[in-house]
Amino acid sequence: MRLLSACLLLAALLPDAHAASAANPAASARDSGDAAHLFGYWTRPGQREAFDEGYRRHLAWHRQAGDPLVWYGWYVSDGKRAGMFVDGSFGAPFAAFDRRVDPAGDGADAARNVTPFVEPALRASYRLRRDLSSGFPLERWQPSPRLLVTRYVVRPGARAAFERAVRIARGALPADAPAHSWYEPVSGDAPGYLHLVALRGWQDHDRGDDSLDALLAASPDPQAADAAAALAAAVLSADTETWEYRADLSLIPAR
Repeated sequence: MRLLSACLLLAALLPDAHAASAANPAASARDSGDAAHLFGYWTRPGQREAFDEGYRRHLAWHRQAGDPLVWYGWYVSDGKRAGMFVDGSFGAPFAAFDRRVDPAGDGADAARNVTPFVEPALRASYRLRRDLSSGFPLERWQPSPRLLVTRYVVRPGARAAFERAVRIARGALPADAPAHSWYEPVSGDAPGYLHLVALRGWQDHDRGDDSLDALLAASPDPQAADAAAALAAAVLSADTETWEYRADLSLIPAR
């Protein structure tokens, strides 16, 4: 099977549950690491229902195999990539992905139930930046109904200025603000940052604007204005979209 299988099947990235538990008891626990792996797929025309059904069967295979990782599923509901299916694993150590749950069986099951219905669109790995984040619900196996997702591409040499702006903006978050989680790419994406805001629904937008620009403008920090100017110079591009969580297309290991 060509590279399509490697992008779709998860076989090359899943840890062996028994080996991981024996080598590192924390590997099977939630929020035990900062790795975040994302995969995106376009369903073939007319195949979305078949994909959903097949993906559920594949998740059942992982559950029966004792996979200790959490796997979330989302559909992108707006933005440039509307309609894409995204799945991801969060909160485990990177070392957990050196071990696999029956790679041959995983690949065979995915070839039956997943591969025929999709084309690969995304494969990227990230590291959670706890020092920039106000919360990390995905690492704690507490997914929100929606995610507001922004991908920032930052100029070379501008990371320090960008992170300074994020820290000042975090200090300006209202007490009732949803969790803001920040990630930096490890591979598979342009240098920059991934920003996830946990939302209950559209109602959370009625609270106001929690963008970096708005937070810096509202910040009482005397350095906020300089940070905003540095932010404008640091960012090459930013794209925002909304992801709708699909519990039926997700696998949260038994607690």
